[in-house]
Amino acid sequence: MKSKELKFALTPCLILLVLASGWVHAEDDHGRDVKIDVQPEGFPKKVTFKAKNVYEHASYLASDECEGRMAGSKGEAKAREYIIKKLNKSGFEKVWRQEFDFIADVKVGTRNFLMATYDKADDAQQWFRKPTQSTPYQASFAVNDDFRPLRISQSKKIDDAQVVFAGYGISAPDKGYDDYKDIDVKGKIVLILRFEPEKPDGGRIGNAAPDPHAGPSVFANFSYKAATARDKGAAAVIFVNGKRGISVAERATLESFERGGGGRTDCGIPFVQVFPEVANDWLRGTKKDIDTLQAEIDANLAPRSLLLPGVTLTMNVDVQRVRAVDENLAVIIPGTDPVLKDEIVVLGAHYDHLGRGNEFSLAPTEMGKIHRGADDNASGVSSVLELADALNKNRTALKRTVWLMFFGAEELGTLGSNYFIRTPPPEFPIPHVAAMLNLDMVGRARDKKVMVYGASTGVGFDAILKAANEETKLDIKTTADGFGGSDQTAFVTAGIPVLFFFTGPHEDYHKPSDSADKLNVGDQAAINVLVFNTAAALINAPERPKFVKVDAPKMSGFGGIVLAVLPDYAFEGKGLRLSGVREKGPADRAGLKMNDIIVNLGGHKVENIEDYMNALRQLIAGVETPVSILRNGKEMDLKITPEKR
Repeated sequence: MKSKELKFALTPCLILLVLASGWVHAEDDHGRDVKIDVQPEGFPKKVTFKAKNVYEHASYLASDECEGRMAGSKGEAKAREYIIKKLNKSGFEKVWRQEFDFIADVKVGTRNFLMATYDKADDAQQWFRKPTQSTPYQASFAVNDDFRPLRISQSKKIDDAQVVFAGYGISAPDKGYDDYKDIDVKGKIVLILRFEPEKPDGGRIGNAAPDPHAGPSVFANFSYKAATARDKGAAAVIFVNGKRGISVAERATLESFERGGGGRTDCGIPFVQVFPEVANDWLRGTKKDIDTLQAEIDANLAPRSLLLPGVTLTMNVDVQRVRAVDENLAVIIPGTDPVLKDEIVVLGAHYDHLGRGNEFSLAPTEMGKIHRGADDNASGVSSVLELADALNKNRTALKRTVWLMFFGAEELGTLGSNYFIRTPPPEFPIPHVAAMLNLDMVGRARDKKVMVYGASTGVGFDAILKAANEETKLDIKTTADGFGGSDQTAFVTAGIPVLFFFTGPHEDYHKPSDSADKLNVGDQAAINVLVFNTAAALINAPERPKFVKVDAPKMSGFGGIVLAVLPDYAFEGKGLRLSGVREKGPADRAGLKMNDIIVNLGGHKVENIEDYMNALRQLIAGVETPVSILRNGKEMDLKITPEKR
């Protein structure tokens, strides 16, 4: 499940009791002995949901062999083979497969170099590392020893460019501060400080009162600095750590490339870090150094931008974006009713996870360890495998066609489900889809609680859930809205009613500690019954549930500001393409639609999702602002009024 805003609490394992409905007493702490018999009305065969089966599936998917199931990896391929094998065993001879490719990783290339050319031989000779010199007037700097590109960097070669020191790389004239005022950076390399200016008393630009404990603003963001320099015409950005706000040890290291976030789309400009000693070498002609310039700016929040005399830089930045292939899987049970067979009910779960850790890991000190993803989402896969088996045993009673799906690359931004909805096969006409049931993180129930999102997206869903829960007596908590960080989002944005089953966050989320031994498979067996009964009702109902657009909730946003849009994380073009717009939210009222591409927001150019987020953080709730979009290749200018979350 993709989310970065979950709060965590320990999940106790529960023991199910003997019930007259056919439940078997469980002595196992995790409920592995639980068996639940169920036979919906009209189904010819009774089926038994066994907790031990769920545990066996999850144990393999979360094992060392699958290595965390990173999208596009060998470990995920093994998980895929396991899913196919189990589906074959359940009687599905053919498994439908849909390939899609995406940027899976970002790596430092082998052709990175940085060289300074000086007007004076003495300047080159004073370089503290005694570099290799092709002439007496040049000094070379080594990748990882002296400089390093960041993941967001564009790959590009720049020859013999002048260097401008541009303070903190901030342009905020509306707040009385602009490092780019009265300097020309077009075609030049911009040298900037990390963070943002701050007075000794904690005063910052844009703050009414000093607050030394305030968190960093948008102006400290790497992608903001990169976009600002790019839009000013700079050829590249080189940043350096000043003395303030950073330890001696941190200043003696470069940013970790492997542990950095983002970078699947570049920032549109080379973006590199150097050590302070390197920057000071270039600053020698100004008679100042990085620490002096930072202190001067911070003293009264006044820029100290200047051209660096006597030095030019030649650089090549090589950041490789590695593509990979993933797959969506499905098995299909044709409907038997002459009319209703043309309609479809989907049950789905994603089968990828974080591998050995990526930017979404919440255990940064354990990068390199297998992030097992037993709950997220081996649990959902396990349930759908068992549901597939149960439905196939009763295939003669299914009036509507059923698609049982396993999505790839959910953790990277629901790439698989979005690709499927954007490019469905001919046998999956979107208008014919009656409902989609998604299972993501259903293995850690506490006190028999299960959350079901999207209960108001289909007329009659509440009554169906209530009836489906008669046998299991789970504590169901519903929400109206069907949007959220999992695969049902792609379906609800396409106008399909959805139900998303979820047992809640826990402290092992996105960590190596999300292991199978912590799953509460006893309660998960009960959840399987709930989903099975719900699916049976939807598959055989005389009429499909009518889709209902639910008003946009007061959801979270960047800097407290929301537009109520859903970004398309798979989009690799310029701008931010929308995979959905929430009903009656700011974007909907402004006239934005699915597939629109935002290219400018509030006067800020938008080339990627990071640009969008930084532009969003600079908006003011309730104040109308311009937004430019591309719709079917034509640019349109609209007005949007953001809301406070």
